[in-house]
Amino acid sequence: MKLVQYLPVLFLSTIAAYGQSDTLYVNDTHMLSLIFPKPISRAVTGHSNYKLGYNQETPERVGLLQGNQGDDSNLLVVTEDGLAYSYYLVYRKQFKESHRFVNTSQAIGNILPKKSLEGMAQKEKRKALRNPISDSLQYRKASQYFLERNNTVLKAQRKDGMILGLRDVSYFGKETYIVLEIENRSDIDFEVDFVQLFRAHGNPRKKSSYQKLSLEPIYRYKKPSMVKVGDVKRFVYVVPKFTLTGKERLMIELQEKSGSRKLVLKGKRYHRRTWGSNIKLESKAPNRILEPNVFTRLIHFYKNNTMM
Repeated sequence: MKLVQYLPVLFLSTIAAYGQSDTLYVNDTHMLSLIFPKPISRAVTGHSNYKLGYNQETPERVGLLQGNQGDDSNLLVVTEDGLAYSYYLVYRKQFKESHRFVNTSQAIGNILPKKSLEGMAQKEKRKALRNPISDSLQYRKASQYFLERNNTVLKAQRKDGMILGLRDVSYFGKETYIVLEIENRSDIDFEVDFVQLFRAHGNPRKKSSYQKLSLEPIYRYKKPSMVKVGDVKRFVYVVPKFTLTGKERLMIELQEKSGSRKLVLKGKRYHRRTWGSNIKLESKAPNRILEPNVFTRLIHFYKNNTMM
């Protein structure tokens, strides 16, 4: 049974239970990132002044919350496992929180019937038995290959002595491998809080048309927790395969932990390319895929390292 059938009753019940809801402070100049344990299935706000942006085509765990000045409201989020999360929304010109990781213990309940929950539990159990170790090994070997390629920087952002660089974006299988680089030229060590990837569409100055969708990584290779003074760290994020349209751009955010340094790297706009199933070309734009000889070398590289 679809989750949508349960939303009206559940949403009305949460309106009368503000006291049990957690409070979120938002405004129209900053995004509050909510990272849920499972992909978001549906989100509803009580007033149009508040909006939670999330990927409705390919469900992901991240939702981006913004609001305009006005009356307080509430937010109901339902994830794919049927858990519902309720929040009280308040507009505030200034707030310090930029992201929040949500735990399942914060859910107000589950809207799915018992039979559906049992079916989902069996599905998760079968999924866990499909040898996830082999998937992780493939991601690691492919990430190692892309990391060792001698690529030039496609785009870089400099601020406060820190440099965030985008070195490569390549397709392999059903995933996209994004090679990033952090260089510390400042006088203070940089402790990494988070690195987030987004697909941005439109002009951020025009709130009505601007949209920023999170690209949730399924694997991280050599992601640093600390970049000391003078160090350069390269790492790889693996995300589900995606393409950028002519009006979209890749956006990368790097935030310092226990500090105020933040870098936002915005990729250039690229013309859309259509790739045939039997064609493997290489483009200088971020939407590149492997040419035939590189693809073959990667297969041999993966097989040889698997045999070791």
